[in-house]
Amino acid sequence: MSDLVQQAAPSAHDVEIEVPLQTERAVTVRMVAASLAADAGFSVDEIDDLRLAISEVFSVLVEASPDGRARVTFGVAGDEVTATIAQVGGAEPIEIDDLGATILRAVVDEFTVEGSTVRLVKVADEAKSSN
Repeated sequence: MSDLVQQAAPSAHDVEIEVPLQTERAVTVRMVAASLAADAGFSVDEIDDLRLAISEVFSVLVEASPDGRARVTFGVAGDEVTATIAQVGGAEPIEIDDLGATILRAVVDEFTVEGSTVRLVKVADEAKSSN
């Protein structure tokens, strides 16, 4: 397990799910993300951005480990949603290619890759404009 996952233990308010790394299971993860982002006041476009980022990361994981599992931890703090997506038992580091990184930079405010874990951060535009 990567250090990022160990450092970011889920709080009592986080939502954590574990799913098989199968393309058709990405829909489940995207639905949870969309629901949490809607509750946080995200616009439809912001929700779509978060869903796209999750799809991108999930695709990379499925390609790397099609028989594996992913653990996704969502945190919501005000106008910010964080999704930490970890390959369960992942020994191989995740590699996001240039196109994938470009997509992620375009749709989320921050993303980090550490070992077999990707962390996505999306902040609602209204929160960004008030800072």
